[in-house]
Amino acid sequence: MLTNQRVQEIALSLLRQESERDQQKLIGASDFSDPCAYHLAKKLLKEPDAPQKYWLGAKVGTAIHSLLEDAITKVDLNLVPELTSALVEKKITLGELEGYGVVKSKPDLAMVRDKHLVDWKTSTRDKSRKMQRVIYEEAQLADMMYTLEKYYNQTQSYALGLNNEGIEIDGCSILFINRDGTTENDVWGWTFEYNKEYAQNVWDRLAAIWAGLVINPDPAQFERHAQCFKCKVTDPA
Repeated sequence: MLTNQRVQEIALSLLRQESERDQQKLIGASDFSDPCAYHLAKKLLKEPDAPQKYWLGAKVGTAIHSLLEDAITKVDLNLVPELTSALVEKKITLGELEGYGVVKSKPDLAMVRDKHLVDWKTSTRDKSRKMQRVIYEEAQLADMMYTLEKYYNQTQSYALGLNNEGIEIDGCSILFINRDGTTENDVWGWTFEYNKEYAQNVWDRLAAIWAGLVINPDPAQFERHAQCFKCKVTDPA
């Protein structure tokens, strides 16, 4: 009989296997959406993040993405006709940085007929309540504002890339799924209009940071964000 410790080791070895996303060499929208210019610069330089213990939540998020991708292929389209024209994880080109390469990404779900983009996010009930308070302007919570800015940047960038490839998008939703949820209310959304000017500014910021690194490949020239988790936990100044 195997020991309890060995069974745990086997489970961890499976959970730690790299996904396709883990093996990504170049940045994507989920990276350059980061409000922390310092860590974006490090990512552009392909400097690895310092190891940190908070990795399991990301694995759960990947698993939920896989579950939803599979569910879309099996859904009754008579009940959910919006998914008739669904594009799932379609690889799109966001642009090119000279000397770096072509920047690509895979938006979670584009419902082409309805010109609507959806990005799945996993969260917790506590974090969701805080984000909702910020979204509905009931509070200004700096850490949640940082997170929401990152998510908003990412989704707007996906929409820009899709529109540039002729797939018209005019609406976006970020759908949050609470890992510790107990009711249907623990799946909730934040919906907003596509803003081409805003999305272009996100790309222009990336291009400006890369241009600075070409001249001086030192990420320390860029500002750290006060709410950056990586700066606080894995890479303190």
